Amino acid sequence: MEGAGQAPQEAKSFKSMDDETIEEIERAGQTCEEAKSSESIDKETIEEIERAGQTCEEAKSSESIDKEGIEEIERVGQTCEEEEAKSSEYIDEEKIDYNIETTTDDDLGNPIKRAKCSESPTFSTSSLVSECPESISSEVENQSALSLVSQLMNEETISAHDDEQIFSEDGEKQQEETKHIINSMTYDYLPQDYTLTDLDLSAHCVIQYSNEDDILVMIDDIYIKQRYLVCLLDGNKWLDDEVISAYICCLKEQAQLLNQNEAKVYFENPFVTRLLKQDGESGIGGPTGLTTVVKNYLDHDMIHLPINIKNSHWYLASVNFDKSEIQVHDSLCWKHSRADLILTLQGLQYHLNILKGQEVLSDRHKWKDIDFTKWKITEQLQKPIQKDSSSCGLFLLKFMEYWTGHTLSHPITQEIITSFRFKLAAVLLCWKNNRAPPTTSVEESEESDGDPSDVIMSEIPFDQKKSKELSSLSPENKYQSLMSILSNLSLHELVGGLCNYIKSINSAEALEKVWVQSSDPYPISLTLQKIQEMLNEELPMDRDCFNLVVRKIMFDDIQMVKKRRGVITKHYLDIKFWMITDFGRHPDYRKKLDVEQLAYSVRSWPGIKYSVSSCKSIHIPIQSGRDFILFILDKDTRTVYILDPTPIDPIYQRNPHAKYMHRLLWIAENLPKAMSRACPGSIWNENIFLWQQKVVHGISGYKRELSGFFVTLFMSTWEEGKVNLPFLKDGYELRKQIMGNLLTMKDNECQDNMHTGVLDFISFIRKIQDNRI
Repeated sequence: MEGAGQAPQEAKSFKSMDDETIEEIERAGQTCEEAKSSESIDKETIEEIERAGQTCEEAKSSESIDKEGIEEIERVGQTCEEEEAKSSEYIDEEKIDYNIETTTDDDLGNPIKRAKCSESPTFSTSSLVSECPESISSEVENQSALSLVSQLMNEETISAHDDEQIFSEDGEKQQEETKHIINSMTYDYLPQDYTLTDLDLSAHCVIQYSNEDDILVMIDDIYIKQRYLVCLLDGNKWLDDEVISAYICCLKEQAQLLNQNEAKVYFENPFVTRLLKQDGESGIGGPTGLTTVVKNYLDHDMIHLPINIKNSHWYLASVNFDKSEIQVHDSLCWKHSRADLILTLQGLQYHLNILKGQEVLSDRHKWKDIDFTKWKITEQLQKPIQKDSSSCGLFLLKFMEYWTGHTLSHPITQEIITSFRFKLAAVLLCWKNNRAPPTTSVEESEESDGDPSDVIMSEIPFDQKKSKELSSLSPENKYQSLMSILSNLSLHELVGGLCNYIKSINSAEALEKVWVQSSDPYPISLTLQKIQEMLNEELPMDRDCFNLVVRKIMFDDIQMVKKRRGVITKHYLDIKFWMITDFGRHPDYRKKLDVEQLAYSVRSWPGIKYSVSSCKSIHIPIQSGRDFILFILDKDTRTVYILDPTPIDPIYQRNPHAKYMHRLLWIAENLPKAMSRACPGSIWNENIFLWQQKVVHGISGYKRELSGFFVTLFMSTWEEGKVNLPFLKDGYELRKQIMGNLLTMKDNECQDNMHTGVLDFISFIRKIQDNRI
């Protein structure tokens, strides 16, 4: 098919073409001599036809066409012989180099700029067809040709002063036009020529003008939102896991299409290698869903494992059975111990040992006596080939695609990788099996029983059929699907999924395990049972849970102050101060007050050097039965603010302060005893009962079981005499928010006791939290 240059008679044979379109094609396809002899075609149109339709020999002999015109003819792949044109003295070889960054034309140096600022809306069907394999049906080709020829012919309707732009000011309308063009052509192979076609540039525009939460790619169980796909259009951005995973899916599809199964190469997903690393760090007690994934390795001779170093660098590790070695391709040739790889291999070995115990491996199986942790790790590159700081993920993909176990089947350079980056964006968007609809969202099944696998992706409106398809996935795909979904969830959705996961655990042994522990300034431990009880709406907040949440609030403030180089202005006490005072106990049974212990409970927190005496406020929580109440002492105004979230007792309606008098007197009596040791001479040694007292209104009336959760919320959001409460749908939302925040404590000494799935949720939650700081 020759696109705009096809014969008029051929054009007339298409029944779907109207007379006007046929006439336009005839005008574009006739020879230069016919065009020149036609009185109906002006000089400007003749020149356009010469550029689009004449042969190379005619182009060379024509005085009206410069070397840039010849280059354009060659680019669109029309009738000139490319080899002959390349040897012509008119061709600038640098202009047809695959490296986008070396293009000499300023307007074409950036493919995005080229898409926006091209001189005319020229969609060349010849270039599109030349890029596609012969397996594309002629019907699709014809439809593509018609839509693109129509775009070319319609340039007459564009006014002269608008010719410099492809896109109209109405971005929404233009986006629909480019989507229509993309829908007419897809990639069903992985191109090795990274020259950008009009299809690619249109794909770039769709990516740019989509909303950041739009899911643009759905390949197998991998989902990519716009905000992750658009990183491919910026040479300084790193690749996210989802982009890498999606291309790996394409590699698998192409290997099957080309009947390369005999090579027996397994392309692993980065989500799974991360899980293997976690298992290598903490060990496993028995078979898991990941064991089933490892079982799939047994039928292969080489396993490609994408490895990430602390979210800063990607490299490839290939488990080569034939050579009994681990082959590393690192584009930067970093010199380090490969600790991440060793842990990943250890996790892999754990699962392999379980398979051995299950007698999955026969005596003659080649994997039976293998210990990957003892294999030699060989570096395949001796000199760095990466020349920037952002393309390691792209090098990783090319290493996976080209490594045969002995050599790289194609050369890989920084220039090639730079071009590949922009091509990859279009390939993923236009991949033949991209199932992403125009609008896609993330949902959590309303019928979920707490199993993390019940979190699903769905179209709008919700497609029940796709939900059933996802629930029937293999264990391997469920793991990969879960990881892909987690990376696309919001903070609220992640916390909800984490809570569902935790609630689904019912093993007695697991519930007794300590999941959270902190020893500084004194030991506090929480079992999974206590963490689950935080989500029980009938139970009040456990005292240890409360103290640990207060500790995290203070430590978060310390980290914020360090980052911003500020000073600590708020000092938090936990319930320990109140419990040492032994309030409410009959004097005959009350323990003798340990002043040293009391003073220790009000001293500054570890992690930063600061003086309590210089703080502007002190937060003192107290507990009476199920009720938690907060007293905030403000030094500058000498005011005691009382924040009580519990329902108001009718007997105190006429005098609300009466409820707190005994407690305030007790604080006023014991706080100076502690402060005289902790910070003598400070304002905190005064009798605070003589300070102004204000009961904060508008925060009471909640269930008593929620008071502990609300008090921690008051402590973390109090600023300048008022509390800044976030919107909360109900009390359960607050419980989830507090529990999710607690589990992300970075100095948790028992994090290794948590389930792998929980750690995955926490990892993504921390990532979002860190970005907000």
